[in-house]
Amino acid sequence: MEVMRFTENLLRQEHIQMTDAQKLSLLSHLSAMVYRSTHKERIEPIDKHLFQEVSKQSIEMAEKVCNRLTDLHEDEKYLLSIHFETAKMKG
Repeated sequence: MEVMRFTENLLRQEHIQMTDAQKLSLLSHLSAMVYRSTHKERIEPIDKHLFQEVSKQSIEMAEKVCNRLTDLHEDEKYLLSIHFETAKMKG
């Protein structure tokens, strides 16, 4: 729950609002990240070029969240950034 609270505060600071469905998807992703962190599981490296269209703001937000956990692959931030980018685009 600490990671979710941190993320919700970050969203508020950045004035990004999520729909209920987006929040549920984010919570599911954060839960999986906590699991991977706790069990020292790694995701497969991803092609960063796929995330060229994601804003620097979203990637930096995701990096802040990822830094709250240990033993995560550095590419986790790219996957997480999609949640923030999607929420920013909904308007």
